[in-house]
Amino acid sequence: MPDDIDRAQFREQQYQEDCERERRYQAAKNALAYTGECHYCGAITGGGARFCDADCRDDWERAERMKKINGRGS
Repeated sequence: MPDDIDRAQFREQQYQEDCERERRYQAAKNALAYTGECHYCGAITGGGARFCDADCRDDWERAERMKKINGRGS
């Protein structure tokens, strides 16, 4: 049975995940304009989507993180 400390740690973890998700969303929203093409693979997108699917979005984010780690990103 979880005690107060367990519940507090769980809420803190949820808060951290929510903050990271919002930060990633805002960064992508501000950095990537809708072009009608996937920013990762170039496939045609519609409805304001910047990526054709979640896999391309995740791959793009991973590539951007690697650029920053290697000193080549913004």
